[in-house]
Amino acid sequence: MATEEELRALKRRHSQRLLGLPGVCGVGVEKDASGNYVLAVHVDSENSEAGRQVPDTIEGYPVKRVQSGPFRKL
Repeated sequence: MATEEELRALKRRHSQRLLGLPGVCGVGVEKDASGNYVLAVHVDSENSEAGRQVPDTIEGYPVKRVQSGPFRKL
């Protein structure tokens, strides 16, 4: 099981590349349904192509795709 620190370091290493993929709106560290830390990649729910290039794992760590709208500044 990965620690929060390990996933935060993974996020720092890969966020820029992931955010460059079509439809990716954000990258974060979250817990899955089992309580394990995962890299969460937020993809635009309004874009049918969003997230298709996001891998299931990065460096052996699980990646969770989260459907969300594009983030907007308030």
